[in-house]
Amino acid sequence: MNEKKPFAWETAIAWKNRDRIVIRGYDVNELTGNISFAEHFHLVLRGELPTPEVGKMTDAIMVNMAEHAMSPSSATVRFATSGGADLNAAVAAGVAGIGRLHGTADRPAEMFLGVAERAEREGISDEEAAQKTVAEMRARKERMPGFHHAQHIRDPRTVRLMELSDKLGVTGRYVRIARAMEDATEGVFGRRVWINGPGSMGCIGLDMGYEPLQLKAMFIVCRSLSLCAHSIEEVTREKGWRASENSDMVQPLSLAMQGPDHYDGPADRHL
Repeated sequence: MNEKKPFAWETAIAWKNRDRIVIRGYDVNELTGNISFAEHFHLVLRGELPTPEVGKMTDAIMVNMAEHAMSPSSATVRFATSGGADLNAAVAAGVAGIGRLHGTADRPAEMFLGVAERAEREGISDEEAAQKTVAEMRARKERMPGFHHAQHIRDPRTVRLMELSDKLGVTGRYVRIARAMEDATEGVFGRRVWINGPGSMGCIGLDMGYEPLQLKAMFIVCRSLSLCAHSIEEVTREKGWRASENSDMVQPLSLAMQGPDHYDGPADRHL
């Protein structure tokens, strides 16, 4: 019978002993004070330090996407906090609220990759592949991830991120594909459907070499800052449960919001 070696976590990310902590080959104390958090994010996730341009663009995206006022994740973290959840549990609840329709930089990235693959497979230009993809998604009544935002006509975050991408020389094939898809929406939808924040994060991220899942991680990491802030503000400024009748503003869990006037289920019935 073969003897098994003792279990150990096999990883290329980091190692430590009593005296040292080494991350992707770099001593943590050498990194400390010499690189930004965005550069460290790139190193931990991708194994290498970024170029100055990629480091700056990564930092810009993380600043740009960190806070968005009330959204599904921030509302979730506040409700969890109002129920007495500790900070880590409340933030975990908020992160769980980041789904297919919120913070989905990975989904538009996958779509842009699909357009590029289609162009190569069919021997057509990226612009033609973009046009075909938009038309087909419209015909199927399929949502285009990374386009349109429920609260913005033209997402202001996109304007700045695209501008910086061009300025830093990061813009490449995937930003061009995203722009071609946006151009195609005018003829297909009869109006321009703008790239939103996660969409710009997706195409710029691909041009920097990030993979879709790494872009989702980037959103989770930067938005967690916001979730911490919302949880801390909720616990320090508001009363638990968000149901007080003494507040000068109707609370979301107030009984006034839960009476029969707001109920459209079956009428009273008996067993």
